[in-house]
Amino acid sequence: MAQKFRQMNEAFDWVFQGKGKKEHISRLKEIAATNQTVVPLVRWGVGAEKMEWGLPEGMPDGNKIQDDIPDGMGETTITMEWRRIKAFTDPQSNMKNLPQWKQEMNWLQILEGVHHKEAELLTHVKDRALIILYPKLEGILKDLGITEYDAVTKKSKKAYKAKDTSKKMEELKAKVDFTATDTA
Repeated sequence: MAQKFRQMNEAFDWVFQGKGKKEHISRLKEIAATNQTVVPLVRWGVGAEKMEWGLPEGMPDGNKIQDDIPDGMGETTITMEWRRIKAFTDPQSNMKNLPQWKQEMNWLQILEGVHHKEAELLTHVKDRALIILYPKLEGILKDLGITEYDAVTKKSKKAYKAKDTSKKMEELKAKVDFTATDTA
């Protein structure tokens, strides 16, 4: 019996709760048989199909995504917004005729409308980093017929260390005595 899920993140979570590669593959195929968005999401998300989204990497700044909403309670879903999402990847769509800021606003509206977990999933798909979100996916790609994909490693954020080595700063430090105390 085919499982039905309102949200794609729930579907992918269910797929990878299975034990072993064979069960992962059969569950993914079961979901893909009932939902047209699964195959493109996987192919775009691992970089098997290189899509030009025309959007900056990562989650947009200034988003108003509510992360306290329970699963299944988002205003809309990836499946319901699929037509709008595909417009970002189609070079012939009218979306590409809009100015960059308007395209980003449309993308932000989609992300704010879907559940926060689906917004995270969409962001990983756009950045071709779905393997970071679902590491077990990499193990079944060859069995799915995807031989060329982006092997993405988790990006670690390096702390920025302010370091001023300019000559001007050294000259200023030489002129000022930081150890002297003013007792006036």
